[in-house]
Amino acid sequence: MSTRSCRSRVSEDVILLKLITTGFLVALLLSTNTLAQDVSPEMDARPEIAAIVVDEQVIVRGQRLSELEFDLRIHIKDFVSEVAAPARARGYARWRHGVCVGVHNLETMNAQYIVDRISSLALEVGLEPGEPGCGPQVNIVFSTNAREVASLLVESEPRFFRPAMGHAGMDLGLEGLDKFTQSEKAVRWWHVSMPVDARTGLSVMRLPGQPPPVVLKTGASLLHDGIRDNLQTVLIIVDSTKLAGTTWQQLADYLAIVSLAQIDPSADPAAFDTILNLFSNPPAYSGLTDWDHSYLQALYAFNQERDARLQRNLIVSEILKRERSITE
Repeated sequence: MSTRSCRSRVSEDVILLKLITTGFLVALLLSTNTLAQDVSPEMDARPEIAAIVVDEQVIVRGQRLSELEFDLRIHIKDFVSEVAAPARARGYARWRHGVCVGVHNLETMNAQYIVDRISSLALEVGLEPGEPGCGPQVNIVFSTNAREVASLLVESEPRFFRPAMGHAGMDLGLEGLDKFTQSEKAVRWWHVSMPVDARTGLSVMRLPGQPPPVVLKTGASLLHDGIRDNLQTVLIIVDSTKLAGTTWQQLADYLAIVSLAQIDPSADPAAFDTILNLFSNPPAYSGLTDWDHSYLQALYAFNQERDARLQRNLIVSEILKRERSITE
């Protein structure tokens, strides 16, 4: 069963996808009886000041505000470096104006809940959720055999996963695709982005079968290249056999962050307060954390037209600005 947009429209006549354009693949997915499974997951810092007692006197050793801010910036930079995964040789991509979400192979009520949670977060960062009946750009597929589904899709639709056919700039490459198919995790995902002319929105890459692009980089400089990266499609496959101990809210928020940001599937976020730790420690996270909100807000606020090599520092500065406002 498929749910589209945040406006509670459920379409039962299309199981898989605008992203999968061939009828063969639709039939392939529908004919695999291990794919569809209604699943219900169980519904079940600031630095401290050290106090040292010497001769019955208390000596308090604190940190200057500048030192605290420096440490926080380092922590934020480590977080962004660990979890973010832009396409090879490109900057950090995001959705441009709006995003349409589809959830497939899941009971209607639960599917709609996931769509609504993701759409709510999209609104928070300034995006417009898709209208009823929109063609999903984010497709979330639940399966009892996620690894087989991933392998079949990659084999049948290579152009969807790697539109540039080997050229850097749109995806994580063959190594990333191999990790996508071989993953044993509860959730796997694949992002496709596109570098575009910031003025026209047209691709700056030459795709197979298309003429060379014309790029208008007015005002470009060493710091400002006149190009931004737009997310194009996201495919997420959820292994419904590996969701024990999670709630719908936890799962929906986890799916939301990987729907709206290029998250590294191989990241180890254990050192950070983020919903990305959900499957290693489910009881610790009821949903998105303040840290998650700050990261997504920063991702959708920084100047994308800056040179890709400078973008991480811009995002770090945006997060630091938001963390300062929380503590003031």
